[in-house]
Amino acid sequence: MNDALRAADRDRDEVLDLLREHYAQGRLTMEEFDERSTAATSARTLGDLRALTADLPVAAAPREPAWSAARMRWIGLAGVAALATVVLAGVAVAGHFKFAFPVWLIVLVAVRRAHGGRRIPRTRRAR
Repeated sequence: MNDALRAADRDRDEVLDLLREHYAQGRLTMEEFDERSTAATSARTLGDLRALTADLPVAAAPREPAWSAARMRWIGLAGVAALATVVLAGVAVAGHFKFAFPVWLIVLVAVRRAHGGRRIPRTRRAR
């Protein structure tokens, strides 16, 4: 960017927020924060604002989540399936196997719903 461009109120506010953050993290003393914030409110150009934060580290970009939403959905589904399997095994061991059927039906419906109710497309064979 051109340092000679005039600064907008939004630009000044962004620099003030950045200065507050660096003051809160202990990178600036109270006197430095006061001097720089006063200079930021009276800055006329982007170059003036950039000079106020030139010796401060740039904030890191926000991290992406470790797992995607789809992966989290499948992990949750695996937990439900594991729980249902434990319940089914417990019911079967107790001798009430006829009560185990609804548990498997619930698991199958949950898998179908988690998959979005979509069928996996079949590929056509060449004849």
